[in-house]
Amino acid sequence: MKRLFNLKKTNLLLRLLIFVMMTSQYSFAQTIWQGQHHSYRIILSGDLDKYKTDSLSLSMPELDINKKVATVVKGDSVSFRNEMYGFSFKGKYNADKTALSGIFDYYSIPKTAIVLKKEKEIQPLFFTQHPKKPYPYQVIDMTFLGKNTKLTYGGTLTIPQGKKKYPLAILISGTGRHDRNYTYSGRKSFAVLADYLAKHGIASLRVDDRGIGKTTGDFEASTTGDFADDVEAQIAYLKSDKNIDASHIGLIGHSEGGMIASIVSSRNKDVKFMISLSGVGVSGLDMLNLQNTAILKSYNFSDKVVAKQMEMYNIMFKVVYDTKDGESAQPEMAVKLKEWMQQQDSTTLKEVQMWDGREQTFLYRYGKDADRSWYRYTIHYKPENYLPKITIPVMVANGDKDIQVPAVENINSFKKYLGTKDLTTKIYPGLNHMYQHCKTCTQKEVSELDEVFAVEVMDDISKWILARYKKS
Repeated sequence: MKRLFNLKKTNLLLRLLIFVMMTSQYSFAQTIWQGQHHSYRIILSGDLDKYKTDSLSLSMPELDINKKVATVVKGDSVSFRNEMYGFSFKGKYNADKTALSGIFDYYSIPKTAIVLKKEKEIQPLFFTQHPKKPYPYQVIDMTFLGKNTKLTYGGTLTIPQGKKKYPLAILISGTGRHDRNYTYSGRKSFAVLADYLAKHGIASLRVDDRGIGKTTGDFEASTTGDFADDVEAQIAYLKSDKNIDASHIGLIGHSEGGMIASIVSSRNKDVKFMISLSGVGVSGLDMLNLQNTAILKSYNFSDKVVAKQMEMYNIMFKVVYDTKDGESAQPEMAVKLKEWMQQQDSTTLKEVQMWDGREQTFLYRYGKDADRSWYRYTIHYKPENYLPKITIPVMVANGDKDIQVPAVENINSFKKYLGTKDLTTKIYPGLNHMYQHCKTCTQKEVSELDEVFAVEVMDDISKWILARYKKS
């Protein structure tokens, strides 16, 4: 009897669970109306034909917004608003009611024309340059084991259609944790570059960073040197796969990726060419000075404020540089900052945001970075240890509006130290650090530009690689 009772009870629970699952699916099935403005998706959820007022929700995932909206539908006109949170929309259906065109208004998106398209499910951010299926080339998603690193790597190999022989570029992303597509603010920079290269007869491999996607490992505990080891693991894999032509492998590194490319190219004889896009060509200390000066100037601070700010920053940089491995730089940073502050008047301290206890916030934030192994490695980077050993063809490029890796100083350092006799350098007018045509050219503007990767740069890269491949 007890067994029969348990069986009946189990069947009842199963039926109840199935009912709940079915009704849950029905409850959450909604019509999606989705639009996009630069890096922000605008998503209206709900059936406009069935519900008329106060039953729809407006979400903007990139701004962490999800609120109910008062909705009015009259004929082909649709409007919604949420006065408390300050957003509204007024628009009209298209002929077949698959889209709404109108004006969306919000604090960070004032009175902007958008189109909300009817979707079955929420879509990722999309930009015109992103590749679209069907691809006119072969795309292979893969995982492989690094023999020396003991890590599993997840990546995408893109091979030109119908070619048995081809140059092959490993794409290396810049500072920060990135997926294989080098996604920032929804823009898939390396997917766009791989697409362009493949269409012009060049294969490429792009790989998830440590701890991202299909790649294992601890990103936070890793240094630029460790990332160089990852690239060498990728080279070793490509050489081991008999289905891949690995006879002409090269590296394309962006920002810190350019530094990684320099390290690998200086010691790995399997690398046949190197392209540094906004790569670091100066020492770690010089890079910090150049970068922070350029960023401060982009905010239109006066020369006096920039000079004072950098005076203080360079004291901090020197403390970190001189701190021994395994020791924290924070105690000495606190001492040096206090000494510097005592020498300044109150007006200067306010101008450089070091007053009313804000210096403690600075020490906390910078101190955490300063004690990371990655930061210690990069601040001690010296191009003269690597660049003279590089004798393969090298292309070095920068945008003239780059405030993260200023063009002239870094390119001049490459020219000074590189051992190659085949060096091409170019500074592109009007391009920022991410190779977008910019207007204000600030860090903030990067996410406000719909361009992903300037075509003229990708075109130059392709032509340069193919020219060297033909020679080889």
